[in-house]
Amino acid sequence: MAETLPANPNTERGESARQLHVIVNPMSGNGRTRDAWPTIDRRLQRLGFQTDFRMTQSAGDGIRLGREAIEAGVDEVVVVGGDGTLNEVVNGLFLASHGAPPDVTLSVIPAGTGRDFSRSIGLRSFDHSLETLGAGVITQIDAGRVDYTTDDGSQARYFVNAGDVGLGAETAALLNRSSKLLGGKLSYFLGAARSIFSYSGQPATIIADGELVHDGLLAMTCFANGRYHAGGMLMAPNASLTDGAFDLLILDDVPKYTLLGSLLPSVYVGRHLNHPNVTHRLAREIRISSPGTLLFEVDGEQPGTTDICVTLLPLALRIRMPAGQ
Repeated sequence: MAETLPANPNTERGESARQLHVIVNPMSGNGRTRDAWPTIDRRLQRLGFQTDFRMTQSAGDGIRLGREAIEAGVDEVVVVGGDGTLNEVVNGLFLASHGAPPDVTLSVIPAGTGRDFSRSIGLRSFDHSLETLGAGVITQIDAGRVDYTTDDGSQARYFVNAGDVGLGAETAALLNRSSKLLGGKLSYFLGAARSIFSYSGQPATIIADGELVHDGLLAMTCFANGRYHAGGMLMAPNASLTDGAFDLLILDDVPKYTLLGSLLPSVYVGRHLNHPNVTHRLAREIRISSPGTLLFEVDGEQPGTTDICVTLLPLALRIRMPAGQ
């Protein structure tokens, strides 16, 4: 990490340091964040910020800490971790706000392996995220909610970037059981290739804004708020975080050689939308059902299985983003 960074514009003008409530996942980035956090904290203080930080200890802690931040009335929450950590914190913010838009600004210092939301908001690097804390702009963005059912009854899971059902969720399940020491892109690519060999298309019905758009064998469907997904895949190149709609992509069941030979390579550069087996449209509400049980994931987290209803929450989160995004 380079040590030269621009100063905080607030402290240059003689204003008081901005207080940051920081939630850190020390296990993100295969545990590298645990060792890196003291250095990150010192750099934040050198930039003129005051930090009040909390460490997650186990799965679900991000939800609790996000809820506690709202209850404490903090103005800004900074998440140091990956997409999964961010997802947990976002859920805590919404739960503490009883599903209403949380009255807090959310900032991100990416430290995980996937970093798809960070890509989607235009954060180019670790240094860029620190610069954005001082010189970024606060923007209202859309979020999403998935309603589903478990043995405990009706549940809801919020998300900020993207989710999917089918092959993508199976890949996420595989990766969540594995090490990501090879880094985000390579780990996800190899995980996707392994899942393609073992996964078979499953019957599913998809209804978008009241219209039946798929009824048959399904390889996967993705509902995207951000552009990037699954460790750097440009899954939804036209997606916008502020347009009031998900980009819905549906992939029919296709031969494995098609997935491996053309679709998987093309999705990294966003050239898959014109493929004859890919359906792309915008939607605000998406219902996905299946006679079987299909995994779903949001922001890399896997709360449950189909049937699900995905609902867009327009301009429901305040995010600090790089200027010009």
